[in-house]
Amino acid sequence: NADESEPGTFNNRYLMELDPHQVIEGIILSCYATKAVTAYLYIRVEYPLSRRRLQSAIDECYSAGLLGKNILGTEFSLDIFIHVGAAAYICGEETGLIESLEGKRAWPRIKPPFPTTHGLFQQPTVINNIETLAATVAVINMGTEQWHKLGTPGSPGTKWFCVSGRVLRPGVYEVPFGLTVRQLIQMAGGVIGKEVQAVLLGGAAGVFIGPRRLDTPLTYEDAKAQNFPLGSGVIMVFDEAVDLREIMYMLARFFAHESCGKCYPCSLGTQ
Repeated sequence: NADESEPGTFNNRYLMELDPHQVIEGIILSCYATKAVTAYLYIRVEYPLSRRRLQSAIDECYSAGLLGKNILGTEFSLDIFIHVGAAAYICGEETGLIESLEGKRAWPRIKPPFPTTHGLFQQPTVINNIETLAATVAVINMGTEQWHKLGTPGSPGTKWFCVSGRVLRPGVYEVPFGLTVRQLIQMAGGVIGKEVQAVLLGGAAGVFIGPRRLDTPLTYEDAKAQNFPLGSGVIMVFDEAVDLREIMYMLARFFAHESCGKCYPCSLGTQ
């Protein structure tokens, strides 16, 4: 899943553009572990540079004998294909993505059955995002023991957070789990205005927190305990000069425009 259509999210784009070989290596390792012989990279049409660099990396891997038939003289074979999507938000949902890959309208499927048994072309299918697949390379290179020394017991390792909005240095920050929202804002140069009014966590479908919750640790266990999503790693900062009513209106318009219209909470609720 290289669709990455969540507003405020751009960590997958950084990985695909700046380190496409790590992404491809992660896919190869994951396919070897699951005995998959075919992999699809579903990427949105607005990412032409990511697509070109991934395709170049794939071509190099075929030339080096790291993709194709009988890789490195073993019985393992793998082909990777890039599929360009038409940039629909709903294609970030795994079954909507599968429907789109099959050439159909991207309506999410009713579960069960689940993709692990009846996925793409009704075959067992594993779906992960770019960051997860790239992280497998780091875990294998470091070893699980060293990886678990980073972060917290419930959230080992690192996470790529997308810091945007009213900060001095917006961008992608890879940090161990456990840093607080305030610390991440400080890493991004601090808030541009006088003070933080609110921070959107997890993306457009996430949760706003106020200034009193800026010392919340960014871990899965804290997210569950305090009822906020880590999601795709969005940290969108708004200072006191921003009209949050306008932000909420823009988010509602986004969901109304991107809704597939299949279920009532979205098709009627956004109206």
